[in-house]
Amino acid sequence: MESKFEVDDLVWAKMKGFPAWPGKIIEPKNEVKRPSNKKPHHFVFFFGSENYAWIPEDNVYLYSDHRNKFKLNNRIPKGFKEAVEAIEDALKAQPTTKTMIAVELPSIDEELAQIFPHKTPSPQKDYTREPLTGKKTKSPAPNKIFKSRQRKAERMSLDSTAKPLMTAKDTSITRKSTGSLTPKRFPVKRPAGLGGEPRLKKQKMIAKVHGSPSKLASSADSTKIKPKSRAELSSSAFDGVKLSIRPNKNRAEENMVLSPQKESPVRSSHASPDASGINNPMSSAGTQIEETLLTARAAAKTVIPTPSRIGFLGLGIMGQGMVMNLLRSGHEVTVWNRTALKCREFVKAGALKGNNPAEVIQNCDITFSCVADSTAVKDLVFGNSGVLQGITKGKCFVEMSTIDEETMQDVGEAIMARGGVFLESPVVGSRVPALEGQLVILAAGERKLYDDCFSCFEAIGKKSLYLGADVGQATRMKLIINMVMGSVVACLSEGMAMAEKVGLDQEDVAEVFSIGALSCPTIIHKSQAILNQKYDPHFPLVHQQKDLRLALLLGDKVEQPLYVAAAANELYKKARRLGYGDSDIAAVYRAASA
Repeated sequence: MESKFEVDDLVWAKMKGFPAWPGKIIEPKNEVKRPSNKKPHHFVFFFGSENYAWIPEDNVYLYSDHRNKFKLNNRIPKGFKEAVEAIEDALKAQPTTKTMIAVELPSIDEELAQIFPHKTPSPQKDYTREPLTGKKTKSPAPNKIFKSRQRKAERMSLDSTAKPLMTAKDTSITRKSTGSLTPKRFPVKRPAGLGGEPRLKKQKMIAKVHGSPSKLASSADSTKIKPKSRAELSSSAFDGVKLSIRPNKNRAEENMVLSPQKESPVRSSHASPDASGINNPMSSAGTQIEETLLTARAAAKTVIPTPSRIGFLGLGIMGQGMVMNLLRSGHEVTVWNRTALKCREFVKAGALKGNNPAEVIQNCDITFSCVADSTAVKDLVFGNSGVLQGITKGKCFVEMSTIDEETMQDVGEAIMARGGVFLESPVVGSRVPALEGQLVILAAGERKLYDDCFSCFEAIGKKSLYLGADVGQATRMKLIINMVMGSVVACLSEGMAMAEKVGLDQEDVAEVFSIGALSCPTIIHKSQAILNQKYDPHFPLVHQQKDLRLALLLGDKVEQPLYVAAAANELYKKARRLGYGDSDIAAVYRAASA
């Protein structure tokens, strides 16, 4: 089957569970496995995110033909605007001199077949394709032919379901002919009298036969096709999509079908802070900051910041998004990180920089901490120039790390023994919710401190829950949540691995998940990550395995059997041994399919 697309074509590509995204057909990469089903697929590079994947041909659309159809006006994902800008730059960078397909004028029977596809063709043999050697054919009067074709062309122009037609001002037609004729190529030349009506009608019929995706109009000021009104557009298949109506002089440019240059015009992550897009890990703190600033959901929040001075210790995957949301909501924030280089971009964004945890505690009223594990928390609190050395009476400390409850209780007791106020508040969510300010905060400890943190929790989360004064309650809740999360993703990975082994198309399996009772963001996003073999760390696998281990220890403490979680933990341990500890939790699929 002949493909509708070629390498270097600019396209809209639709992945299941995601909006259509600007991309470019590229040569397949060896490390990405081709889908097992026999449907035609194309290997698409996605602008903005710099990711790539196999996409079914039915979900790929030529960008120039659908330039406005897939543009979003609300709920715009991160990186979408940058992707559109990148593909527009690629479109502008294309050469303006192309070739045009020249075909002979179709016969009357061929035109009738186009208009009446179900009508039985005439048995009369068509000699128009053969040399007339001794054969005499009676031709109809030229005036009748012209009037008949004129009426048909007028009907074509008024038919709202007809494909857009081609203009002589348009630079080219690059699609291959879908008809049975073999076209000849020649350089575009503009002969005298191009605007004449007989030549115009001929071009209209050529465009109709070949399914040209462009608008036809005379290069002179005669015989122009009137565009649809806004009312007609709103009732068409473009419902819900805002279309920009441009003057006729720009229509030819807007509908041009060009092939991009061989060089990829995609901007690198160094050229644009948002080039890494939604599916890629943050290459730097600056990239995360810019992504957060462009997040529509966070921008819609109206938070009245507390007058208290806020400190934040730890600028990892979660900490970076939380700090940026605190800053953009108007809080005064002092930051510290073990790797001081990560503080630079936040200082540029308005944060203050502390030299060590003790100094941050001393200079701030409320200090938050979010680090990797129990060992990091102990070093941060009890180490040299640590939190405990800065605590004095009335100083407030909020621990947001996911650790074991014994360590959390030890930290709380040490803070309160120095006269400080303590609150535990681990968060539910991963990198993207942290950037969007959509985390769920679980809190336990001093109720007044929880109330004082109200504006901070509003800035970084969509919901905060106070679980009581008993320190450890929030940690237990968080471990149970993450235990279920890890077990679900492990089971999803085993299911996708088994689907491949029994000959099922994994894309079909993922689609059924996305539209059935199991449809949820976790299933959709992680199944797509498995399909594309992209394991950028939204939630690092090493942290998920750590949380499973802590949940199993909690189950041992209360003598609760955890058969499924224990099996899932073994699968994550295997994935870590295979070297996927720093990848996203979806990489547990590698262990399941090994």
